[in-house]
Amino acid sequence: MSKLDLSIIIVSFNTKEILTNCVESIVKYTKGIDYEIIVVDNDSQDGSPERIKELEKKYSQVSLIDAKANLGFGKANNLGAKKAKGEYLLFLNSDTLVFDNAIKESLENMKKIPGAGVYSCKLLNSNKTVQASGGYFPNFGNVFAWQFFIDDLPLVGGLIPSFHPQLSSYDRHKKMDWVTGAFMIIPKDVFDQVGGFDENIFMYTEEMELCYRLKKLGHQTVYQNSPSIIHLGGASSGSVLALTSEIKNMIYFWKKHKPSWQLPFIKFFFFIGSLLRLLIFGIIKGDEKARRAYTQALGLII
Repeated sequence: MSKLDLSIIIVSFNTKEILTNCVESIVKYTKGIDYEIIVVDNDSQDGSPERIKELEKKYSQVSLIDAKANLGFGKANNLGAKKAKGEYLLFLNSDTLVFDNAIKESLENMKKIPGAGVYSCKLLNSNKTVQASGGYFPNFGNVFAWQFFIDDLPLVGGLIPSFHPQLSSYDRHKKMDWVTGAFMIIPKDVFDQVGGFDENIFMYTEEMELCYRLKKLGHQTVYQNSPSIIHLGGASSGSVLALTSEIKNMIYFWKKHKPSWQLPFIKFFFFIGSLLRLLIFGIIKGDEKARRAYTQALGLII
């Protein structure tokens, strides 16, 4: 069976309408490459599987994998990758919109970069402002700076290779350590070599952990500020689930990849950081979401 240029893998979970818009935008604006769209549905209850079947009939590029359970982000993407026939894989969120042939341009850009194992373009919010879309691997120093607000300082913060860099970083081409799974191109043979996403991570930080293993195998991660796509869900990254899962999974990352002596200190940094955020945002500023998120985070760390 001849390979396609690209397999676009989209994980769906109760996002019927925005998923439809995503697929429609891919078909409308992706020209000049042979591609397929594999939608892995994580047991949606909003009629998404039926809608995907309609899209299958409408577009020959589209196919459905009905997982019949909520597998999480990484495991569902791994399932899609097993079916993929493309030389390259594009992991794309269902809440994205493509324009200006961004997918073809991104693929061509990646092929020009020696040693590129992961590639991402610029992500934009719905109002076309720049969105955070990657960062640097966590280490002892930058986690401390993150949790104690040091990397938020105007002058000092710009000098720290932060896990969550300041937005000005995304206006330049960068060799980021990791990029978000909202738009992530990886050669299929490289993805297979590294063993795919860690299925122990249900959601959040799984792309960072994947990039970390790829780096250990000699594959670099590349972020470029052109082309760009819209990522509608980027503004919701501060949800309770996102905040608590990030801390939980960062601790898992440390257990898996870092020296054991560091773990108690990292837990302490996250504990104090969560406590400070609970006091400042949850209690003093009265943000209910922050109060719930950091109260839960403290429970995870203890």
